[in-house]
Amino acid sequence: MSKYNAKAEGVKPTVVNAMGENAYQLSAKEELVSTCMTTFLSGDHYYETEKEVVNRIVNKLNEVDPLFAAKLALYVRNEGNLRSVSHLIAATIAKRASGTEWSKRFYNKIVVRPDDMSEILSAYAVQNKMDLKKIRKIPNAIKKGFKTALERLDAYQIDKYKMNSRQVKMLDLVNLFHPKGTQRNQQAYHNLVNGESLAGLYASKVLEKEMTKAGQKTQGKSVQEKEAAKKEAIENVLSNVKGIPIMNLLRNLRNIILYAPKSVDDACAQLTNETAVLNSRLLPFRFATAYEEIEKMSFSDKKSDTSIAFEKDYNNQTITATEFAKLKEKVLNAIEDALQISCQNIPELEGNTAILIDHSGSVRGDSGGSSRVSAFSKTTSAMIGNLFGSMMAYRQKNVYIGLFGDRLIPVKVDRSQRLLDFNKKSFDKGANCGGGTEQGIYDFFRQAVREKKKIDNIIVFSDCQIGSSGSTSWYGTSGTERSATFQDLIKQFRKINPLCNIIVVDIHNTRGNNVFYKPERVLNIAGWSANIFDVIKSNTKGFGAILKEIEAIEI
Repeated sequence: MSKYNAKAEGVKPTVVNAMGENAYQLSAKEELVSTCMTTFLSGDHYYETEKEVVNRIVNKLNEVDPLFAAKLALYVRNEGNLRSVSHLIAATIAKRASGTEWSKRFYNKIVVRPDDMSEILSAYAVQNKMDLKKIRKIPNAIKKGFKTALERLDAYQIDKYKMNSRQVKMLDLVNLFHPKGTQRNQQAYHNLVNGESLAGLYASKVLEKEMTKAGQKTQGKSVQEKEAAKKEAIENVLSNVKGIPIMNLLRNLRNIILYAPKSVDDACAQLTNETAVLNSRLLPFRFATAYEEIEKMSFSDKKSDTSIAFEKDYNNQTITATEFAKLKEKVLNAIEDALQISCQNIPELEGNTAILIDHSGSVRGDSGGSSRVSAFSKTTSAMIGNLFGSMMAYRQKNVYIGLFGDRLIPVKVDRSQRLLDFNKKSFDKGANCGGGTEQGIYDFFRQAVREKKKIDNIIVFSDCQIGSSGSTSWYGTSGTERSATFQDLIKQFRKINPLCNIIVVDIHNTRGNNVFYKPERVLNIAGWSANIFDVIKSNTKGFGAILKEIEAIEI
């Protein structure tokens, strides 16, 4: 018997999460990665207000080295395609970054879109209680980096991001940072400073802009003339400009079908261009949202919804109802192809795979609060989790899908359905899970233990605020089961499945804690990027490997 060399105790939960369950506090770097990769910083969420999230990020940034924070901002911006939180990081570390040899390069690299500069500058002004119209004492790091960023813009970017309706405009950036004009932008900056139009300096890639011009030219004209002008504008852009931004194309698919049906093939070809889709940096749910909007379209040869139609109430339709249906189907197929391209690295795991998708109130939304990912979006965290879960399921040969809230609802995979059709069907079923707790995931592990079920992989899509409200008497559970913590269940499950890979995708980090403990063969991943499938595929990248990726970024 050992007298002095006592048995080492395992790591124990140190905090209680928002549902009253024992949880593990993340380190400062882990919390920053998890939180920054799962927030748009746009509106209050279920468990935290936007202000609380911002304060938590700012506090943690002050605990880490500014070079790591700068690399995190680049990782979040480039890998997660998340803008606002990268702006917050860049503004917060500005004073600490100034004077370092890398700071100028960082503030150049963090600018992916011209309005990134105005957002970072505005965030810095707000943090330092400055009037946005009188921003002063700007750190040299920002000055030098933004000057370089302005010097690499072209006429199209300068015109598109004039930001005249904003407090910090493109003209303000030019006056503050004095970029040296180059061959690609000297005339554009000259026109901007002198209040002259930039329209003739580039070929427009933006459909809405050209359609607006067409509308302005046909004011007071007939409906037929206006629609003919829109048709011409769409056809000109699609046929004469290569590489229309994918997001711009998604927003205009409806207009293309309605006003320029002959351009549908061209639009679909651009939409399914693999390089363009991957370079678009769009998250998969953007394609799902576009699919839903097109799916709602119905054929009508009337301008307005009226049963008493005069001659001028009718559209100048150039296609029949049958042709419309074919075009709509073609566009839907193209969107689905684009979605598959955006997540082309979905892995096929060895053995059987259980996919558990959170549909509780905190991710789906109920009377307790909002679960929207953005104040400007109808998309909830549950929609994102369900889409990723559906895509993952379709790549596995032997899969179980369980939706969980107050109860566990299994969904059988129907491979005869298209991916997005199945996603919609399973998401609708998730409405029956109940929003009060995450009792359903407890039920899954209890059933697995009770049946001694052999499981090779478990993938969980959740905000990880898992709990069963303590002593509440839920259906089918004894007092002993109700008293068991989530960690107790995981330990019992591990005795039966010691080699099972448990992969947790945190789709909305809350308060910097997690009920899943990483050393217990648990892979924690944060974010919605399509890159999560690369992480799952390697089955080695948890927070540790993501941190290594961030540290390896060169500035």
